[in-house]
Amino acid sequence: MEDYLNYTLNVLKSRNYVNLTIVLGNESCDLDSAVSSLVYATFLHWQHQKMKCKVCTRNKRDESTYKDDIFVSLLDVDRQDLPLKTEVAFCFKGHGLRENFLLFRDDIDLKNLVEEGKINIVLVDHHVLSKKYEFLSPYVTEIIDHRPIDRNNWSYKDDVRSTIEIVGSCCTLVTQRIQDLSALMNRGDFFDDYEMCADLLHSVILLDTVNFSKEVNKATPHDKDKVEFLENILKPSDCMEERKLKVQRLVEARSDVELLNAAQLLRKDVKILGDVLIPSFPILVEVYLRKPEALKAVSEALSQRNCTVALLLGMDLTGVLRRDGAIISDDAEKVELFSKILQEWSSPCLQLSPEENSDCFFFKQLNLSASRKQYIAPVNEFLNNCN
Repeated sequence: MEDYLNYTLNVLKSRNYVNLTIVLGNESCDLDSAVSSLVYATFLHWQHQKMKCKVCTRNKRDESTYKDDIFVSLLDVDRQDLPLKTEVAFCFKGHGLRENFLLFRDDIDLKNLVEEGKINIVLVDHHVLSKKYEFLSPYVTEIIDHRPIDRNNWSYKDDVRSTIEIVGSCCTLVTQRIQDLSALMNRGDFFDDYEMCADLLHSVILLDTVNFSKEVNKATPHDKDKVEFLENILKPSDCMEERKLKVQRLVEARSDVELLNAAQLLRKDVKILGDVLIPSFPILVEVYLRKPEALKAVSEALSQRNCTVALLLGMDLTGVLRRDGAIISDDAEKVELFSKILQEWSSPCLQLSPEENSDCFFFKQLNLSASRKQYIAPVNEFLNNCN
């Protein structure tokens, strides 16, 4: 994989290509998003190299003037903030993926690339573009996502290829897509050439489903099927033990945030919808709020991101699963409206249990299977009520 990453980055810098395809993960850049982007871009490169041999004769072309298509993974996080994504940094390091071979959002000017030449965008682990990327909508050619489809924000061409299914991990759908396209090609097996990708996908599906935990209740039969498919490739000596160890190591890495301050934690895993800032923590919100200057950090983050409301979501997986959250804003009416919508939401019911807190609307979340994805619909309802 290092050869592929080095090659594509060098060609991208030199602009010596015909077509550029960028596989873009979501703005939280969690492990599911990062691995989905990296593995699918690698596959598209492999597929292109296999298929083009039918229409070109490598030994007859002039390599000094020849231009090819390139496929690049873009991690939607600033390069300096990769250490904040503790599980991403841990996983990539463990697989020998060096930071200097990865492409981050502050490494390139996407608007400039769009103006310069032909570009295709593949979205993975999301299908609603953030405001800063709305200009990319005409260039989206494929979408792979595991969220409920949002038709209100669907602005793509009619021929966009979409794989959207509610499963535990986007990596499940990436695995399926690679499996299907490889079978159609009949030109070798991608996972034979890139076994590391099989291991990355396997790890993430297990993490996202917490090893098929019934308590978390995120796994689907499709997730289980793809894990077993990948295990047939990886051939671990003890599948059950391997699953347990992988999840344990990744959960520990994700929760290793003791050295991060309050402002850094807000950047670790954050999504923005309208003017609502939604950071997700690998610790409980009640623990976050005890950090020095936590409320000041939230206030500054709201100002910097042009947001008026913050919805903090916390989770503790180190023992018995616990979830909690808080709504913070200078606008008391918005807090009241937002808290009412969340408490009354029924699809699914979030089962919020409010608790006394003088600084914010704080709650325990009793529906332990509801993650940030389940908050998107009520957040949109809140935004519609505010407009």
